[in-house]
Amino acid sequence: MAAEKESLPGRTKWPSGDWYLDFSSPADLIAMERKRVVVRGRTRFQAYEIFENPLWGLALILDDRLQSAQIDEFIYHEALVHPVMTAHPEPRRVLVMGGGEGATLREVLQHNTVQQAIMVDIDEELVNLCREWLPMFHGGAFDDRRVRLVFVDGRAWLAEAPDGSFDVIILDLPEPVAGGPAVQLFTREMYALVRQKLAPRGLMAVQSGSAGMWGRLMPDLNCTLCTVFPKVIAYAVFVPSFMDLYGFHLAGGEDFSWPSAAEAAARLASRGVTATRWFSPEYSQSLPFLPAYLKERLQERGRLLTEAAPFGPRPGERLFY
Repeated sequence: MAAEKESLPGRTKWPSGDWYLDFSSPADLIAMERKRVVVRGRTRFQAYEIFENPLWGLALILDDRLQSAQIDEFIYHEALVHPVMTAHPEPRRVLVMGGGEGATLREVLQHNTVQQAIMVDIDEELVNLCREWLPMFHGGAFDDRRVRLVFVDGRAWLAEAPDGSFDVIILDLPEPVAGGPAVQLFTREMYALVRQKLAPRGLMAVQSGSAGMWGRLMPDLNCTLCTVFPKVIAYAVFVPSFMDLYGFHLAGGEDFSWPSAAEAAARLASRGVTATRWFSPEYSQSLPFLPAYLKERLQERGRLLTEAAPFGPRPGERLFY
C-alpha cells in the first residue's frame, strides 16, 4: 500500500513566471504568460490590462476577462462583422455599440457602401488607451473620415436616435458581468429598441458568449431575440485564444434571408472587400448549420432576459457565459 501511494502522481507544478488566469468557470481556466505588461489600471467603468504573450502577442483584458489577442482577433471581429454586413444588400449607415479596441470598426469600413459608421462606447479612456497601445487592432479606423465616435451611455444615446436610422447595428459588448456596464444591454427591452432604430431591411448582430458545452448566455439570447425579431440566425466560430467555440446571433425582419455563396461573393467584390482572413463566401454557407447538441440547447434551454430579470446564474448554478 505504501509503495502504491508513493507511485501516485503528485499535483502538477505551476510553471515559473507571471501568468494571467481567466477563470472560464469555477472549474477551468485559460492561462497566458505575461512577458511584459504594457499598461494596466482602471477607468471609471472597468479594470483593464494590456500585456504581451510570446504566442498570442498583445492581449486585452477587461475586468479580468480576455477580450481579444493579437494573433487571432481577426477571427472574432470578422465573424461579428462580415456575416451581417454581407447579408445586408447595401449597408450605408452602421452603428457599433462598444467596440473599444476599434477592430470592429476596421472590418465595417472595408465595405465601401458605408457612408457613416458611428461607434458609441461609454469608456472614452479605454478607447484612447486602445488607440495608443493597440494600433494593429484598429488599423487607423478611428481616423477614417466616415467615423464618428461618441462617448456616452449607449442605450440612452440609442433611445434618442431617430427611428429607422441604421442599416446595420453591431453590438460588440463585453459579457454581462454582474455589476458591469453591459448587463442591461442583453435584454428584450434593449433588442426592441435596436429593432426600432433599424431602417427597413435593417439587420443587427451580437456576440453571444460560449457555444461550447456549458455556455448559458447563447441560449438565453436566442430565446430573447426570438421574442423581438421575426428572423434570428445563430452561428458559432472557434476562437483559439478563447479556447472555445464562440457564439453569435444575426437578426432581422421577415425579408431577411442568408445570402448564397454567389450573392456574398458578388457583394464583397462590388464593395472592395479583399482583406478578410477568416470570412469567405463559401465558408459562410456553413455558418447557420449548428451541431445537434447546440441546436437542442438553443431550442430548449434558453430563458427570456429582461430588465427585471437580466442574465445571471440560475439558483444553485455555476455562472457560465
